[in-house]
Order: sequence, then structure tokens, then C-alpha cells
Amino acid sequence: MFEFFKKKTSGKPKAAVFVDYEHWYYGYHNKVQMKPNVEEWIDELKQEYEIHKLYIFGDFSEPKIGTELEKLKVLTDHVVHTASTKEGVDKDFTDIMILDTIYRSMAEKNNDEVYILFTGDAHFTKVVEYLKEKDKKVIIYGVKFAFSNALKSAATSYVEMPRQEQERNHYNDLILISLDRLRTKNASRKPSYWKTIESVASYNRVSKSRVKTALDGMINQKYIEVTTKKTGRNHEYTQQLLEVDWTQLKEDGLWQQSAAR
Repeated sequence: MFEFFKKKTSGKPKAAVFVDYEHWYYGYHNKVQMKPNVEEWIDELKQEYEIHKLYIFGDFSEPKIGTELEKLKVLTDHVVHTASTKEGVDKDFTDIMILDTIYRSMAEKNNDEVYILFTGDAHFTKVVEYLKEKDKKVIIYGVKFAFSNALKSAATSYVEMPRQEQERNHYNDLILISLDRLRTKNASRKPSYWKTIESVASYNRVSKSRVKTALDGMINQKYIEVTTKKTGRNHEYTQQLLEVDWTQLKEDGLWQQSAAR
């Protein structure tokens, strides 16, 4: 488990982190068809801040998000399961518990210099304004396309997630896994450009346009070459085929065969 609760020794600003995991998980699932990488995010924060507290909130009673619970418990002792048996209690209950914890944290008169929130909900605008009045730096991370403009404006600074590079790498992985699966079945068969796009989009339930953008990017970077082949009885059709430079992908750290299979 990360050592969040040591006394400040690094000289970095001391930070308290509050994560609305429902916003992160469902935002990624619904908007960009990705899953959160919380450990990567925490490692990124630790480069700039000394994390004093890490709270993660969410209703983990649904099966899909419920599989995330044990993974999150490895990162912090403060994973708060917000499910309620009370009739009529909904998503706002998670927000209420986060807000209560933030206000209680401030009441302790701690020396946290930075408050980092991962949420996109406008309900947090007032608490952000309050924290800034108390001379706290407030950084908001939120899922793009699910991030309140009012909340962005209230923050000291904000970051939309996933970053372009993270999203691009995600779609690159989906494409390469599909192409590797095909070559495992039939090494002599070359995949076609458009069938690859359709197959990856259909299998992963993602946008064809995003898959196409990622594939075109790898083609422009010379990781994948497009060749043409004439088909049909009179060679009246032209088919675009893909040739993947797996060696270069491995050398550049973009492909790990053992992890993908």
C-alpha cells in the first residue's frame, strides 16, 4: 500500500485527494470505452505532490464496477462504499458523502496545501469556492464530455481525462491485440484496412471513427504499412492490406506480446 500518511519530508506541496469513482468509471465506460488506471494517476500525482490523504468513493454494488473494489483497496484504506439500502437514495448520496468528508477534513485544521478532486459534477462548485477562500489550491480532474463547465471555472486548475495520449494508446492497443489475434490464427493471412476497423469497433463496442484515427496514426508513424492487392475475376477491385512491423513496435515499447495474449 502507498505510504500516504507520513509526515511531510519531500518538500513537495502536501495534498489531499478525493475521488468520485462512479464519475470516473462510468464516464470512461460511456464516453471513451476505457477503464480507469488509478495507480498510474496516483504515480503521476506523487511526482508533484506529497499525498497526505486518498479517499475513493463509490457505490460498488453493481457487478461491473464492483470488480474494481479489491483493486482500489490495495491503493488506500479509505475506500468508501456508498451503497445505501434506504429507498430513494441515488447517485447524489455519493456526492453528499464526498462533500461531508471534505468539510470534515477542513474542520480538522490540517496543513494540506492542495485539494485534488476527481469529479465532474457541478454539485462540487460551492465546496471548491470555499476551499479557495481558505487559501487552498484546488485541482479538479474530470472525464471529458462529462465535466461541468461551472466546476472547471471554479477550480484553480483542471485536467480533462483521459489525456489525448492515453486515449490514443488505448485504441492502439485494441487494434494491435486484434491484429495479433489474427496472425496467431493464420500467420499468412494479411488483414485488410477496413475490415480491421470494423472488427475492432464491433468487438470492443467503440466508435469506428476513433479506431480509424488510431490506425491512421500508426500508419503515419510507419508502424503499419498499407499495401494494395487486386481482387475479383478481372482484378477490378483494389483491397488495402496491412503489414505490421511488430519488431519496431516492441523496440519502441508499444507492444508486449505476452501481456496482450
